[in-house]
Amino acid sequence: MKLLKNFIVVLMVMALVPSTVFAQNSKKKRCDSEDCVFEIMKKLNSEDQLVVADAKKSLDSLADYAQFTGDSNSCDALRNSIIPFIMKFPDSENNEFLFSLLPKVCNSDDAIEIFELVDNESLADAAIRTIGDIQGTDAIIEKYIYRNKEDLKYKAALAYAVGKQEITSLENELISWLKDADDPTKIEVYNALLIIRTNGKTTKIVEKGAKKLYKSKIPENKIAGMRLIAAMDGEKCMSKLYKALNDNNKKVRVAALDLMKPYTNDKVCAKVVKKCKKSIAIIDVIDWLGDIKNDTQMEFLISQLSVENPKVVEATIRAIFKIDNADGINAVKPMFGSDYQDVIKESMMTYEGDYRAVLNDVIRTGDVKQKLAALQIIEGRPNVGLFVRVIELLYIENQAVRDEAYKVLKDVVVVANAEMLSALLENCDEKYVEQVQLAIRNAMKTATVEKKDLFASTLKHVKPNIMPRFYNVFAYFGTELCVDKLIDAYQNGDYKFEAKEALLLVENEQFAEKIKKVLK
Repeated sequence: MKLLKNFIVVLMVMALVPSTVFAQNSKKKRCDSEDCVFEIMKKLNSEDQLVVADAKKSLDSLADYAQFTGDSNSCDALRNSIIPFIMKFPDSENNEFLFSLLPKVCNSDDAIEIFELVDNESLADAAIRTIGDIQGTDAIIEKYIYRNKEDLKYKAALAYAVGKQEITSLENELISWLKDADDPTKIEVYNALLIIRTNGKTTKIVEKGAKKLYKSKIPENKIAGMRLIAAMDGEKCMSKLYKALNDNNKKVRVAALDLMKPYTNDKVCAKVVKKCKKSIAIIDVIDWLGDIKNDTQMEFLISQLSVENPKVVEATIRAIFKIDNADGINAVKPMFGSDYQDVIKESMMTYEGDYRAVLNDVIRTGDVKQKLAALQIIEGRPNVGLFVRVIELLYIENQAVRDEAYKVLKDVVVVANAEMLSALLENCDEKYVEQVQLAIRNAMKTATVEKKDLFASTLKHVKPNIMPRFYNVFAYFGTELCVDKLIDAYQNGDYKFEAKEALLLVENEQFAEKIKKVLK
């Protein structure tokens, strides 16, 4: 049993390593060579999505750094790795992400190289749009269009690029594309014309196209029409957006609500709620209220917490936590530990309000089920301000709550709690020893060597049969005083096995030979 416990302790120690490793790696020289970047990019082909996500995060960070600093080595490394990688793996599902990095590290001189990707049908659209996103490529785009005018492909992407570069000289050319264009191309042409239009005739062409798209039964077309109308009419578009809230397609409803945001006020919120509270749009509206953080409709939201539709209740809980209204939060508190605990926990993970106060109140006034639910949330989002409340629950009659309180103890401690934790380690039930040990280690992880030694020196009163509980802590501290205490316990104490196990956990290489010699 002791071997199992010590094995678990080793696992706990290992769990603390990644943050240290990350801190060390962050001090290393930034990845600014093609070989280094390519090694990261190879991970994009991994079947492990966590590996892929980590690679994307690293590449995005490198690109942001290169763009912000203008570091030529970093820009060259990324550009000279991304383009060959895309060419080598043209069908990779991660190419869209890689294309999004190029405008951060490329200039107009690099556009010619990117244009070579247009020859590949699967890459052409993304390559042209990427060129449009790079500053100063207007002349290159215009030249390409006129050179290939008789057999011009990828007009939707080219229209996007023309709009991004604001090439007014291509206004009539874009208008000519509308005659035989498919809907996606028309949408891109209208968007571009909206930017580069130079006369009333073009404006009328866009207005006519927008109205036709708005009346379409195809959701993507209707959304495009709404966006064009909103861009041209401003707040005058609201009547059409209100009408779109009755659409059977969720994407259309959500797009309409999103387009309302610049014009939203209390009156608009009231009108939207009145119009939609008994319609299929109710969840969309609740999500929208949360996104815009409007609390004038809190009475409506609170009323939705008791409806029979669980999806409506879940959306309401998320919205209330986003808005952070006191009445709303108080209405949710009794639901801790209910069938909606998962969505409450999810919402609390990103809650921007007084997280500590909410959990403190639930633990203080809630029933057993609510206390347990609050503790489970702490485990996902530590908070040292909850130490006193968690300590109180260590002595509650309900064992499930007591067990969970010991489990999260490590998440609420600081150096100042070390003395109380020491007393707890002396007196707690054997089954909680490892959790208290981990709490002490977390509390002291930022402590100086002097404070760690002081902690170890104040344990002379501890009974000999209890002292082995502290051996694991001494090993984690890894100071000379603590290592010497373990060596003395191994050579002269009654608990040699426990002392030996602890010595094997010491990670301070300064004492590696000393420990090896003693154990030999």
